[in-house]
Amino acid sequence: MSMNLRLQANLADNAKLEDEYVQFIRDTCWYAHAGKNDSGEITYLVLGVAGEAGEFVDEIKKIVRETGFMDREYFQRVLHDPEHFEKIMKELGDLGWYITRILDLMGVSKKELMVRNTYKLYNRLLSRNVDFPDLKWPFTDPFMTYDNVKELIDGEDDHEGSF
Repeated sequence: MSMNLRLQANLADNAKLEDEYVQFIRDTCWYAHAGKNDSGEITYLVLGVAGEAGEFVDEIKKIVRETGFMDREYFQRVLHDPEHFEKIMKELGDLGWYITRILDLMGVSKKELMVRNTYKLYNRLLSRNVDFPDLKWPFTDPFMTYDNVKELIDGEDDHEGSF
């Protein structure tokens, strides 16, 4: 079993992981506006997202430069080569740090973001009705039915952590 699969297996049942990660980020923020939840903090974090996204794109660009666009199998082999894979994971981890911090300042969990994004995309795909005629709501949790999520999102006057 690869390290990636072992790590996924170990993380699968850890419900507290997100909360512990958010707390770690709160405890270790050291930039000038840390904890102020002001325009300076948001600006710093958004610039961090842009910078880290650029570094992630640069790593992918290097792989594309090496593999070209035509050979999918070669691209996948290089992408999963341990050296490239670790660099990409580090950049995605840094990107995740900034996004997680922004979500925390907004009082939104990653889980809520995923549900909100699913709702947006699901509605977009339903409206097309051509590409995905058999599209079904993906969540099986009885509290996360489409109608419940619709009511929570469309019925909001202000965001107070509705999920």
